[in-house]
Amino acid sequence: MPSPPGLPEFDLPMIFADSMAGLGFQSGVARLAFAANTADETGQEHMVKSGYLIITPSCMLELRSQIDQILTELERQGVISFTPEKLDG
Repeated sequence: MPSPPGLPEFDLPMIFADSMAGLGFQSGVARLAFAANTADETGQEHMVKSGYLIITPSCMLELRSQIDQILTELERQGVISFTPEKLDG
């Protein structure tokens, strides 16, 4: 399967996740565990392991920078909002 537009061409499997299963830092690398919610034949949802991403601290910084850029653009387009809908009190 070809890479999505704007990404370099890699012959690696893709993983899908709609939640984080965990995050840890050990032996100089971060391990991000991803999970996905799936439904069985009765409609009951179950969380299943999706995959792991193991990255160095410098990669963490680059990932954060690129995620910040995407989040800024999504907020500009109105897809997400970082402004609370209602203030407590």
